[in-house]
Amino acid sequence: MDEKVLQRLATATQEARGNLSQREFAQLLDVSQSTVQSWENGKNLPNLENLEKLARMRGMLVEDFVAFLYDRTRGLTSKDILDRIEVMPSKDFAQVLRVMADRLDTAKNSPPVVEKRKKDKVEQRVKLELPLRQEQELQRLEGEE
Repeated sequence: MDEKVLQRLATATQEARGNLSQREFAQLLDVSQSTVQSWENGKNLPNLENLEKLARMRGMLVEDFVAFLYDRTRGLTSKDILDRIEVMPSKDFAQVLRVMADRLDTAKNSPPVVEKRKKDKVEQRVKLELPLRQEQELQRLEGEE
């Protein structure tokens, strides 16, 4: 086995484990403590099921995790990103949403915010840039309300 792959696995396992003890991490993954220890010491590779568990702990797809271990990168597609979001832990997803909200809030050329009144309630919406025909249709529909 390639020594670099085992070293990347060891580092990735330690990062995924974080502040948990090897025993706690092993229980979380439903493996023995000696199994975790062998991964962290670069002595053994996990089976496919455990590779997937480790990948999910890192917020990755198993394919991307294996590519990382072998130091190969793939170009990201929107499907790849959506797949990653699908397996992302809720805490990490919430962090992504906060980063996105901050980015939208500080965008230099962000679209203007418009207010729409509904029975003593003011709603703020971001105005969408639509082609002229769609814009006219939207205005017509809003006029019917």
